[in-house]
Amino acid sequence: MNSYDARPAGTGLDLRTRIRIDLFLARRRAGTGAATPRILRLRERGRAAGMNTAEMMANEEGSSHEARATACLAFVATLLAQTGAPSPEALRRMHDAGYGPDGIDAAIARVRREAD
Repeated sequence: MNSYDARPAGTGLDLRTRIRIDLFLARRRAGTGAATPRILRLRERGRAAGMNTAEMMANEEGSSHEARATACLAFVATLLAQTGAPSPEALRRMHDAGYGPDGIDAAIARVRREAD
């Protein structure tokens, strides 16, 4: 079970980043406009983690009010759009945004787990 604080909880990604990724993936799966039970639960978790509605709505669309989070969601979108390993350029952008190898690997694993 994921921790409800900001620490990476052994995943290389903090709670808000995990929620952002999950919101983006859930929205892509649900389509536009639909507020599925999964999305509603993720929004509840986001509020509990201190995220506001505008930020979570942006996350669902693959953006953020924070540059680092926007870079992560762009990486997630890239992973969804291409098969195989991420390109060196995509990995560099994540690294430049401040994500280390553990965070990058965790983002990749999260996308693969949700995409299956």
